[in-house]
Amino acid sequence: MFIIRVMPIARGVFKDHLTFFSREDIPIGSLVNAPVRGRTIPTLVIESKDAREAKQDVRSADFALKKISPQAKPKQIFSDAFIAAMKDAALWHGVHEGVMIGAFTSHTILDSTTKLEPAKKMSTPNGGPEVRSDLLVLQAEQSERVRTYRNLARESFARGQSVFILTPTVIEAEHLEEQLKRGIEEHVFLMTSEVSKKKIIDAWNSASMNEKPVLVIGTAFILSVPRSDIGTIVVERESARSYRGFSRPHVDVRRAAEFLSRTIGARFILADFPLRVETRYRVDIGEMDELARSQVRPSGTGEVRIVDTRRKKDTGEGVQKASARNPFTTLTADTKRSIERVIQTGGNVIVFAARRGIAPLTVCNDCGTPVTDETTGVPMVLHKTPEGNVFMSHRSGATLPAETSCKTCGGWNLTTLGIGVDRVADELSKTFPDAPLITFTKETTPTHRVAKKIATEFYTARGAILIGTERMLPYLREPVELGVVASVDSMLSISAWRAHEHTLSILFYLRERAELEFIVETRKPDSEVMKAFISGNPTDFYRSDIAERKEYSYPPFTTFIGLKWEGTRASVEKNSLAITEMFKDTDLVGPLPPVATGKNEWSARAVIRKERKTWPDALLAERIRALPPDIEVTIDPDEIV
Repeated sequence: MFIIRVMPIARGVFKDHLTFFSREDIPIGSLVNAPVRGRTIPTLVIESKDAREAKQDVRSADFALKKISPQAKPKQIFSDAFIAAMKDAALWHGVHEGVMIGAFTSHTILDSTTKLEPAKKMSTPNGGPEVRSDLLVLQAEQSERVRTYRNLARESFARGQSVFILTPTVIEAEHLEEQLKRGIEEHVFLMTSEVSKKKIIDAWNSASMNEKPVLVIGTAFILSVPRSDIGTIVVERESARSYRGFSRPHVDVRRAAEFLSRTIGARFILADFPLRVETRYRVDIGEMDELARSQVRPSGTGEVRIVDTRRKKDTGEGVQKASARNPFTTLTADTKRSIERVIQTGGNVIVFAARRGIAPLTVCNDCGTPVTDETTGVPMVLHKTPEGNVFMSHRSGATLPAETSCKTCGGWNLTTLGIGVDRVADELSKTFPDAPLITFTKETTPTHRVAKKIATEFYTARGAILIGTERMLPYLREPVELGVVASVDSMLSISAWRAHEHTLSILFYLRERAELEFIVETRKPDSEVMKAFISGNPTDFYRSDIAERKEYSYPPFTTFIGLKWEGTRASVEKNSLAITEMFKDTDLVGPLPPVATGKNEWSARAVIRKERKTWPDALLAERIRALPPDIEVTIDPDEIV
C-alpha cells in the first residue's frame, strides 16, 4: 500500500494538498481523479510513499485516509516547468497552487486524460532556470504587430523554437490565426473555449508531440500545453481587461505567462498600442526592453475631430447656445451629416457608446431626486425591452416600471440624463430610417457565435451603422470609413483608478479602425485623456499618470491586495471585524462601510498595501490563503472602493 499526496485542481477546495492511500504506486506528476466532499475532482500527484515508510505519520494523523483508485493508467500531461511556474504564480496571487493550475487548463483536457499523449520528460527546459528570460515590449498598432508576429514565427522556427501567442478573447485568437497561418498551416494550432472537444484534444496532442516547432494561438489555457522548445511567449493587446479573471480566482493571465517565461528561459513580449502605464514604467526603470522602437503616434491618415458638447448645440445652421427650442440630442447635427455622407456612398459607420440602456441617470425636474435602487441606493438605468421601457439596477438586477413617480415629491416630471446605446440607436434609426442599423451589446450578442454572426452581417452590408458598447470592440476585425464616439464621459467619471488609462486605450483602438474620419463627442475635452488623444501621443498621458501614481503610492509603486466579502449585513460586519484583527500589523486601508447590493445582501472592501519590491510575501500570502471562502482576494484590483 502507498500513501499518495495530491494537489486538487478545482475551485472551492481551499487546501494545497490532500492525502489518500492506494494499492498501487502512482508516479509523481500524474493526473488522477480523487473523491473530495462527495464529488470526484482531478488532482495532481506530488508525492508517493510506501506506507511502511510512513507508518508513524499514518498512525498520528487525526483523519482516516480515503482510497484513491485510478480508473486508467495514470499519466503526466503537464510539464514540470508549467507546474513550477504555476507554483510561483499562485504565491503572487495569494491562492492555492491547484486553483492556479485549474485556471490555466481546460475541463476538456482534465476530463480526457486517457485520450491525451503524456508530456515529454525534460530536465532543464531551454537550458534551465539559470538562463535569463528576455522581458520585452512591443508598442505598435495591430497591423504592425501582426507583421512582427510573422517574423517572430519564421525566426523562431529557423532556430528550432516554438511560439505561443496569448489573446484576451476568443475572436481575437481566431482572427490572429487566420492572419498568421498562411504557408505554415500544419504548424499552427488554435485553442480556445469555442473549439470543439475533439479538435481541442487533437490540437493538444499534435502541438505537444510534433517534432517540429509550432505556433500556438489561443486564450489562457494554452500555457499548459507541454512543449519543451518554447522560445517566445507573446501577450497580444496586453491592456485588455479580459486578461484579469472576472470570476474567482481573479488571476492575471499576463503575470502567469511571465512566470512561465522566466521558468523556461523564454522570451516574453507584452504587445499593444498604447502599452499600460505599469508596462511602460518597467521599460523606464530597465526591467524590460523594447523589441523594436516603440511607435509614438497613430499611423492613420484619417481626420480626427473632437466635438465639445458643453453648453452648446449644433442646430445645423451653426453653433448656437442651447435653449428650450434646441432639445437634447445624442449626436450633433454636424456629426449626423458626416454619417449621412458616408452611408450615402455605401460606406459603413461604427458608433461607440460607453453605457447600455437608454440613459444611465434619470432625475426629477421638480426636486432633483434621481431614480435609484431602493436596496442599494445606486442610480437605475432606463432600458428598452419588448414589453416597454423599465428602470434596471445593474448592481442588484431590480427593476421598476418606466411610469414610476418621484419617491421624494411624487411628481411625474422625470428627465433622463446621459447617453446610452439604446438612446443613440433610437435617434439614429429616426434620422437614417433606410440605413441598416445593428446594435451590439451584451443583450443582443449573448454568445460568441451570435456576436460573430452580427459582426459579419455588418461588414457584408453597405451603408450600415453598427452601434455598441465595449462588447463589440474585439469583433471589429476590419476598418470602416467613419468611427464615432457618442459617449465616453461616463468612463472618465467612475471610481476605478485605471478608468482613464482604459478610456484612452479604447479611443486609440477605435481610431485605428476608422479609415477616413474619427469623431469624439465629449463634455470633457480638457481632461488629460482627451489632451493626450488629441495630440496623438500616449506618452503625454503616461507622464502625467505615472507622476500621480507615484505621489499617491498607487501601482506600480505599491502592490494592492484587494479583499471583498459579501453576505447579510451581520455576516459582513463580522468579517470586517475579523479582517481588522487579522491584518492589524499590515498597512490595511479599511474595511470600508458595508454597501447594499441587493435585498438583504451587502458587501464590504479593504485593501492591504505592500511596497512593490516586498510582494510576494510568503508569510502574508499564507495568511491570505487561510481566509474563509467568502472573502475574495484580488492582487492589484481595478477597483478599490
